[in-house]
Amino acid sequence: MKKKNRKLIVQVSLLILPVFILMIVAVSLAMYNSTLDSFIEAKQTHMEYLLKTDLGLTSIFDREELKFMIEWCEKEPEKMRQEPDIEFENDHPEYFNEEDSWTIDWFRRLPDEAQLYSASTRYHNISAYVSHILEVNTYERLFILDMDEKYRGMVIYDCSHNGSAKNLGEYYELDMNDHPELSEALESGTEKVVFESDDDFPEDGRFYIAYEPVVADGEPVAVIAIVYDWNELREAMMGPLTKTISISVCGMLLALVLLQVFLFRKTMAPLARIQRSVRDYIETKDSSTVISRMKEIKERNEFGLLSDNITELAEEIDRFTQENIRLAGERERVEAELDMARSIQASQLPGKFPAFPERDEFDIFASMTPAKEVGGDFYDFFLIDDDHLALTIADVSGKGVPAALFMMMSKMLINNYAVMGISPNEVLEHTNNALCKNNEQGMFVTVWFGILEISTGKVTAANAGHEYPVIRQPGGKFEALKDKHDFVLGGKPGKKYREYGFTLEKGSTLFLYTDGVPEATDAEEKMFGLDRLVESLNRDPDASPSRLIEQVHRDVNSFVGDAPQFDDLTMMAIKLR
Repeated sequence: MKKKNRKLIVQVSLLILPVFILMIVAVSLAMYNSTLDSFIEAKQTHMEYLLKTDLGLTSIFDREELKFMIEWCEKEPEKMRQEPDIEFENDHPEYFNEEDSWTIDWFRRLPDEAQLYSASTRYHNISAYVSHILEVNTYERLFILDMDEKYRGMVIYDCSHNGSAKNLGEYYELDMNDHPELSEALESGTEKVVFESDDDFPEDGRFYIAYEPVVADGEPVAVIAIVYDWNELREAMMGPLTKTISISVCGMLLALVLLQVFLFRKTMAPLARIQRSVRDYIETKDSSTVISRMKEIKERNEFGLLSDNITELAEEIDRFTQENIRLAGERERVEAELDMARSIQASQLPGKFPAFPERDEFDIFASMTPAKEVGGDFYDFFLIDDDHLALTIADVSGKGVPAALFMMMSKMLINNYAVMGISPNEVLEHTNNALCKNNEQGMFVTVWFGILEISTGKVTAANAGHEYPVIRQPGGKFEALKDKHDFVLGGKPGKKYREYGFTLEKGSTLFLYTDGVPEATDAEEKMFGLDRLVESLNRDPDASPSRLIEQVHRDVNSFVGDAPQFDDLTMMAIKLR
């Protein structure tokens, strides 16, 4: 039952403390919001003015010329960074005496050498102009980034006052999900200036950025951005805010002293009784005693309400204890089901070795250690016919049960298409199209898939965004085969995949793995890396597949130490005899 006539709240209401606190909050918020809004509005006006007038690349240079220059930045970034040879025009007057020289049509007619010179000249002219603009203004940084889908995030030009600028051809990690305003502007195909605040772009720290897209032929080809350091705003606001808050806190402390004197006698007795009851309950866990003592408190103020709340809390703790016992049993059931899921997943992977005791042409071994109860990595190998062995190793995005389900579906699809006798790239294309259907969760899988012709040692393979295979020929050392990666499976329907081949001689070993091996991280967040993996394999390069995998596993564990395992560790090795 709730106690009425809460006299304490009436008495406290007569004091100035609540009004004073509300005043502090209201004034501080008003000052903060007003200062912030005014600063941002002024910055936006200034930044847009700089982009459209002082900087104004889109009004000074033809967009087609900018697009032409950017295309050469994409093809020859190192040569574009070099100063153009000023004698080139004198050496080739046949190119530069035309009436329409230095126009886009003229650019496109030139041979590649002259195009590169012309694009480089345009680039260095723009660089000098942009550098001058940066020097005479107060913004922190100016950069131009490529917005072509293939080169998105590549630096065309970057300049900053702190010397952290990137060179032409380097990249910024530009996740468009983190830049919704810019993404919307690019999709609209307009050159409207948009603004955003960012905590870690273009580098660590907080910045306010203005973007102007550069549009050619209706498509965004680049974006020009200027960057202000957000610390300017903080420094401008903190002075008056600190002074206001300091005065307010002093007033609040004075009010608190008055309140403490006023409430001393009305709070100590019931509070001490409540404190003793709670301490006894901690020791005895006897809720009935606590409930009995709380009913003895007759104060008709917050302490009376508190006694009621403690009574309700004691009763709720009793109910919670019973519920916790029930949940413990439920948790044990879930853990048992996860153990069963792990067993089911493991049963789907080849786990019996030697896998083909009747075949003496090769020796194969594989292992998978999930980071959670169930993992997203998988490997597979099976005979398509007597002379062709299919080899698969893959890594599904994510971890846990969803990744395991996606993994089982991916493995089944690859297996089904492989036994049809089609080429590795066709297997990946069919599997990709099947995975893209109803893939609402946006999951994907990286896959290396190859077919070994046992009689000749010829391997035909395709790589869907997976790690490099590592190969050792007889008498040699393990080396990474840096094959070309195509797009992951499940990411986009209709993707095409390239096929390539190599030959394993007798005594050769092929080692495959997922990214959990090179990306295994120690306590200092250093990665194991591809170089350490190759070094581990070359400690005993002629070892059997099982010994090679055991050696790598030991080296990874030794490197990681006590750091937790964040990704699945999956490896497969095959050696021709």
